Amino acid sequence: MDFYGRKQEITDLQTVINSEDPRVAVVYGRRRIGKTSLIREALRNVPFLIIEGLENRPKRDQVSHFIYQVCYQLELPQPKKEFPGWEQAFIFLYESLLDRPHHIVLDEFQWMGNYRQEIVSDLKAIWEQYISTIKGVSLILSGSVASFMVRKVIRSSALYGRVDVEINLKGFQLHETAHMLSSRGVSEIMEAQIFSGGVPKYIELLERESSVRLGLGKIAFSPNGYFVTEYPRIFVSHFGKNENYEKIVRSLSRKPYGMFRNELCEEAKLSPGGYLSDLLYDLEMAGFISSVTPLDKALNSRLVKYQLSDAYLRFYFAFIEPMLKEIKSFPVMLAERTLQSSKFQSWLGISFEYTCVQHSRKIADILGFGGIEYSAGAWFRKPGKGVAGAQVDLLFDRRDQVVTLCEMKYLRKPVGVSIIDEVERKVQVIESAFPSKTIQRVLLTNSSVSRELQATGYFYRVISPEELINL
Repeated sequence: MDFYGRKQEITDLQTVINSEDPRVAVVYGRRRIGKTSLIREALRNVPFLIIEGLENRPKRDQVSHFIYQVCYQLELPQPKKEFPGWEQAFIFLYESLLDRPHHIVLDEFQWMGNYRQEIVSDLKAIWEQYISTIKGVSLILSGSVASFMVRKVIRSSALYGRVDVEINLKGFQLHETAHMLSSRGVSEIMEAQIFSGGVPKYIELLERESSVRLGLGKIAFSPNGYFVTEYPRIFVSHFGKNENYEKIVRSLSRKPYGMFRNELCEEAKLSPGGYLSDLLYDLEMAGFISSVTPLDKALNSRLVKYQLSDAYLRFYFAFIEPMLKEIKSFPVMLAERTLQSSKFQSWLGISFEYTCVQHSRKIADILGFGGIEYSAGAWFRKPGKGVAGAQVDLLFDRRDQVVTLCEMKYLRKPVGVSIIDEVERKVQVIESAFPSKTIQRVLLTNSSVSRELQATGYFYRVISPEELINL
């Protein structure tokens, strides 16, 4: 595991374990994002226990496994008595640590507690009254179901205000992916970012072959490929048998530029209301979807779109699931045929746009206005009576009276002058929304720019992947 992109998180965890006072940290993020590796790296020079919850197992099994792991890791004899609940199990942990202090890591905490807040209350009571009195002990709670970790742990009445460090672990940015793939060229680094969404585990898998595309072919189009079998591990393990979560992501997978709430309800055949809000919150906290509000609207605006933002899920629904039968029969050249198709090129284009949006801060720095106050994000309007819908995926509304409109193209050939008409249609809409501001046109592309387009001077700046990758 490469920790180049995790230095700050490691430092934050080490402030917890090096503190003279007992401290609590919470780490959460989607599976495969590297939570456990991060924690182990931060704790590698100190004694620690790391106990992982069991997926889809009842409380009795969870408690029994917890006791077994405490004894195994501390080299203690296994007790003959059973422990009826978490309160007794945590007391046993306290007694076991009295003469051998270790830092405590409870991994996949949501599984350990069966998604219930009861475990949080029991842990809080024993931690504050007993365990925290032992010098040299800190507590780290880690989980892959972010909604549980936030709602039931961080914001719970039991631990509210008692969490010293909160880490929401996300995928690598381009420069961090480039560090992992230091021997690869710019094009491969960009494609690895697009395919993986910056998830370290996926980047490691792509790196194992002589090219990133060969790596993708192996893990996505062979019968036992990692991406082929990942869906039940990554998605079903988060949300179990609740089919409504799956209805939402499947619906969003069919609309790459997002859907309004009413459209999503109709497509997924779900009723609007609080229950839908809970489903959307859980999916967004897990990092699978994102909600997008126009940058000129308040965050609580009802004008909101939902997008399937997880790179793996977007690839799975576009290419793996529709071809599962073919993949299982492992026909020759399937990967090559798919990765050369127009559908794949179109998917690359849309995914490049997602990648650029996720690097908006870097783009602002490249363009020289990173020190100016600005808002960045999508701008769109919902179609209505006599009103055409409009959408710009990345716009910067700057305090210096400039609006920077970013056009993003991932092409096999040079970008030609035909792009001008396409961008001008967007400019006309933006000018009506920001009548007093200057519109600055910027192009982000993996390709070159034709001489004709360059001669027009139409774009203020053309940004290449090299610039996005470099610090």
